Amino acid sequence: MRLESKLIVVFIIFSLVLLPAYAGEWLDEFDQEELNEEWSKITDRPQEQTTFEAIDGLLLINEPLGDFGHTVTDGRPLILRKVPKGDYSVSMLVDTIPAVPASDYWLGLFIIGRDGNNAALAENWATVTIGGSAGDTKALIGSMVDNTWADKGHFDIPPWPIYLKIEKADTMYSGYYKENLGDDWKLIGAPWEHDMKNPELAGIGFVNSWGGANVTIVVESFSLEGSAVASMSVESDGKLADTWGHLKSKNSYQ
Repeated sequence: MRLESKLIVVFIIFSLVLLPAYAGEWLDEFDQEELNEEWSKITDRPQEQTTFEAIDGLLLINEPLGDFGHTVTDGRPLILRKVPKGDYSVSMLVDTIPAVPASDYWLGLFIIGRDGNNAALAENWATVTIGGSAGDTKALIGSMVDNTWADKGHFDIPPWPIYLKIEKADTMYSGYYKENLGDDWKLIGAPWEHDMKNPELAGIGFVNSWGGANVTIVVESFSLEGSAVASMSVESDGKLADTWGHLKSKNSYQ
């Protein structure tokens, strides 16, 4: 092989190593001691009492007091990352402490229209959540549209831990759940329209927690999938089964 041909081959290989892979999945399994730097925005209530921690391969979001509703504009507990333009989905495997049934909260996945301060984040967002009032095991789907809540329904689902997904297709949004990794996704209610063609953020958090209870969101994995998504892969090692009993025994998360 001629020298210049060898150089071309080396250049191509080097370029493939440096360039990110697209049309893929960004997967965070919270295996590192620090949160991944892609989680570029973490917000809270004015009391600043929520904690966000990666422990034993799980993301823990603890809101100790709650006592806020779905229309708050001064901040809510959220962990967010940037999303590309176009169509994509975000999903997670989620549980809570205390365990199901729910008591006066809705928590789950968010796609948010505009980055900015707390008021900007509160204006427009779509969500698929788990929760409900005392004794409920429900999913809620809907949108905040220019600071006006558009409820798309409350639906019976199996007890968590459960997989949740929200899918964006242009300005149409759909919520899904499944019980096990290999199951097919099941549609929650029906798709709905929200004029957020190019929202800027997606992530996890509380829509509300109005009963004043100490609630912890427990997430094993979070996935962003789409045609313009740069892939990130992390090996899975069955963390939820291995660590769940240990985490439930920690007094700080009861």
